[in-house]
Amino acid sequence: MKNLKRPASEGEAMREKWEKRIMQEKDYLKNTAQWMTKRLEALLDYMLYGHAVIAFYKQDGKFKFVKATLIYYEAEFHKKYNPASIEGAVAYWDVDEQGWRTFQIENFLEWREIV
Repeated sequence: MKNLKRPASEGEAMREKWEKRIMQEKDYLKNTAQWMTKRLEALLDYMLYGHAVIAFYKQDGKFKFVKATLIYYEAEFHKKYNPASIEGAVAYWDVDEQGWRTFQIENFLEWREIV
């Protein structure tokens, strides 16, 4: 009998996709990629209802520290935010610059809530 793998939920498939990308792009170990993926998922969940400070590297290697949210996503794009559709770049509203910006998943460092 074949060893059949059970189908992954959308969330599991998303996390696996992100982990693979992080490991491939940054040559990080699986446990580091899993930690980054969990933190990213928590960030995206939080930003739907609040503001956060995000630390990441831009593609040119410069460190970036931004105030961000996704509160306006649905009104702006006329659809619900779906993190599972993220391939490589995470969209966010930059509170200080008042515009939509992105950062690459593998360049994410950390985040904190703004209360």
